[in-house]
Amino acid sequence: ATAILGWAIVPSYGWRPLFVIAGIGALIVWYLRKALPESPRWLEANGRTEEAERLMQTIEQELAAIAPLSAPVAPLPAPTLRLAALLSKSLLPSMVVGSVVLITINALIFGFVNWLPTFFVQQGLSVTRSLTYTLVIVSGSLIGCAIGAFAADSLGRRKTIIGASIWAIVFGGIYPFAEEPFLVLTIGFLLIVGIYVLTAMLYGVYTSELFPTGVRLRANGICNMFGRGATIVTPLIVVALFKAYGVGGVLSFMIGLLIIQIGVVSAWGIEPAKRGLETLASETGDVTPRAMQA
Repeated sequence: ATAILGWAIVPSYGWRPLFVIAGIGALIVWYLRKALPESPRWLEANGRTEEAERLMQTIEQELAAIAPLSAPVAPLPAPTLRLAALLSKSLLPSMVVGSVVLITINALIFGFVNWLPTFFVQQGLSVTRSLTYTLVIVSGSLIGCAIGAFAADSLGRRKTIIGASIWAIVFGGIYPFAEEPFLVLTIGFLLIVGIYVLTAMLYGVYTSELFPTGVRLRANGICNMFGRGATIVTPLIVVALFKAYGVGGVLSFMIGLLIIQIGVVSAWGIEPAKRGLETLASETGDVTPRAMQA
């Protein structure tokens, strides 16, 4: 949608209308968020058991209208983990994984994808033509997100992240050598597919599954802090690399991050696919009494 709006609006009206559209969208989301229910697991973990019970009853009523419900299972006690637990032996690897993957994906998006129109203009294309190229290439994001959604359960999170990273490395290595317009668009399209498989997986699924309920929001907040920090630093690096080495220099930097991501996910990444939250919590968060009071 961003690429389409840019292609349709920027050549005639400049960039300012895009900020107005984004602001209107943000206000709409801010209003609609009021209709979102809170997580019953979070409510219970924070002592708001009555609210959690009411919400679960509503969910059960909706599900019972579709199919008979199975017998309830006795819930496990919800531990209260302190912030220091994030540095424990059981959670620190997940903190490293979450931070690295969010740094990598933010660098890819804000250091390559968002810079595509600028790269094309600097290489001699007109603004209109550069936005057209960008629209074609970035349309691969739709396919990438769809593949990510399907592969998350069918292949598993870790295999999908590692596979998509390798895919992006391969086509990221080829892209700087593509000169013909057809090859630029084709290789760029395939590269974007891999990047957005990672986007769907890392933003939408994986990072929130790395941590038990008691520290999930705080842990994700810290990981996202490092990821957003990358959006501040990456443009400075991209400008220097592009000026000195062109697109090849920028993509070499991105490939380096992807290689680090593969190593970190292979070494410390958990596999949450088709496993219950309670099972993951017992593995990723040390729920012994001593750990809870750490």
